[in-house]
Amino acid sequence: MPEFEIDAQVVSWAQYTEFVDDGGYDRPELWSETGRQWQREVSAGMGKEFGRRAPRYVEQIGSAFGAVLALRFGLMQRMAGSAPVTHVTWHEANAYARWAGRRLPTEVEWEIAANRLQGQGFAWGDVWEWTSNTFRPYEGFAASPWVQGSTVHFEHCKTLRGASWATRERMKIPSFRGFARPARDGGFFGFRTCSS
Repeated sequence: MPEFEIDAQVVSWAQYTEFVDDGGYDRPELWSETGRQWQREVSAGMGKEFGRRAPRYVEQIGSAFGAVLALRFGLMQRMAGSAPVTHVTWHEANAYARWAGRRLPTEVEWEIAANRLQGQGFAWGDVWEWTSNTFRPYEGFAASPWVQGSTVHFEHCKTLRGASWATRERMKIPSFRGFARPARDGGFFGFRTCSS
């Protein structure tokens, strides 16, 4: 494994606000082609020239507002600046990483850090974390009779690692893999960044 450097914490609301304040949603060079396509689809769905300018459920974001106001469980709440950013798509996470001059970690990098650096500052378990990997089977994979569990999602989804605060304890192990389509943002999805 080549050497890499990975954030000890997931990206916080305060950090994500800097990306928004710097015009991150309006800078095409930060977005992949599929990310720009997602932005166009969101804009068309909202009947606007410009679609979302923040993660799902956010009503206000930016240093001009002094906080992030987001809908949580039906209530408008002020998000703590140190709390993990949530409800981001893979496209948003990837654009942020590019903006920061970094990238999303691979599954292997994330798992190595979770196993070796836990107790040394590497914290996980608050949000599911996007990785750079497309969801594919491991070598030697054998499908179970429950096809919906994974096989139909191979090649169409990105891999999530970690767990959220709402995840069952038995699933909170560094080797557990989650997955979601890159445009999905309904779950407690966040991310951290990495560099080589």
